[in-house]
Amino acid sequence: MKSLLLSILLALFGLVSSTLIASDTVYYELWDISSLEMIGGHTVTAFGDPQVVSTEIGDAVQFDGDGDRLLVDFNPIMDAKEFTVELVFKPDACYPDNTDPRFLHIMDPDDPEEKRVMIELRVDANNMCYMDGFMKTDAGSLPLKDETLVHPTEVWQHVAITFKDSTLTTYFNGVEELSGTLHYTNAIVNTVGKTSMGARMNEVKFYAGLIKTLKVTHAKLAPEDFTFIHDSIGTSAPDESLLFGKDQMEVFPVPADHRLTLKLSPEQLGTNVEIRVLSSSGAIVHARKIDDALEDNLNIDTSRLQDGIYFLSVSTQNFTSFSRVVVLH
Repeated sequence: MKSLLLSILLALFGLVSSTLIASDTVYYELWDISSLEMIGGHTVTAFGDPQVVSTEIGDAVQFDGDGDRLLVDFNPIMDAKEFTVELVFKPDACYPDNTDPRFLHIMDPDDPEEKRVMIELRVDANNMCYMDGFMKTDAGSLPLKDETLVHPTEVWQHVAITFKDSTLTTYFNGVEELSGTLHYTNAIVNTVGKTSMGARMNEVKFYAGLIKTLKVTHAKLAPEDFTFIHDSIGTSAPDESLLFGKDQMEVFPVPADHRLTLKLSPEQLGTNVEIRVLSSSGAIVHARKIDDALEDNLNIDTSRLQDGIYFLSVSTQNFTSFSRVVVLH
C-alpha cells in the first residue's frame, strides 16, 4: 500500500511541475521582458532611456528610476474574472530617490473610472522593500501592503497577485502575505487597455531596477504553479546555480517520513536563513529563522504533516531557493 501511495505521489509530483506546460485550457500571456520594441508579440513604446542588459538569468530591461518606462499596447487581463499576475524582478537599493515605485500598471488610459490592476513597491530607509498590491474596479478599490513584510533589494525576487471570487491576494516568493475583499459590478478593468512597466501610466512613481518576466494567467494559480525565478533563467546565465539555488541545497530523504534534512550550500553558511515549508495550497506549515547559520545540515520535523507534496523555500540575503518535497509516513 505504501509503495502504491508513493507511486501516486511521485506521479503527482511530476504532474504539478509541468501543469502550465501541459495545460491547453487556461489562457495565459508569458512575457520575456528583453526588448524595447516588441514584448509578447505586442508593440512597445519606450520612454526615457531603459536599457536591455545581460543579467545572470538572461536579458532583461533595466530602469533607472528617472523617466524610464515601457508601455505595452495590450491588456493581458482582458475580460478575465479571475487571474494571476506574476513578476520576476530585481529592485535597486534606491532609497530615498525611488521609495514608492508603481512598476506595473494595467489599465485602459481612456477609462474615466481608471479601473486598474497594479503591483507596487515601497523601499524603506534600510533599503528593504515591501509589496503593495492594488486594484480599483467599478465598485471600489483595495490596497494590500504591510511595512513589516520586508525583503532585500539588489536580488532577484518574485511577486504575484491573484484575484478570484472578489478576493485579492498577494504573494512574495511564493508565500502568501495579504488578502482582502474587493467587489465589482460589471467590470474589473476594461477589456482593452495597455500595460505600463517602470512607472504609473501617467509617468510618475518611477522604478529603479530590472524586470525579467511578466506572466498573466486567466485563473487563480496555486503557489506551486508560479513562474519562479529559476523558471526564468535564460541562456546567457554564466552560472545560474550560484544564484538561484537550482543546486544550492540538498533535501533528503525522498520521501521524508518524520524528519526532513536540508543540507545548506557553502554560499548559504554564515548567513541569516529563513526556511518555510508550504502546503500544496500555499499555506505555511513550518517557518524557521536562523541567524548566522553555522551547521550545513538542518532538520525539519515532518512527523505532524499529512502525506503529500510540499514546497520548501530557503531564503538568504543573496538568493531564494525552492524545492518540492514529498512526505510519506
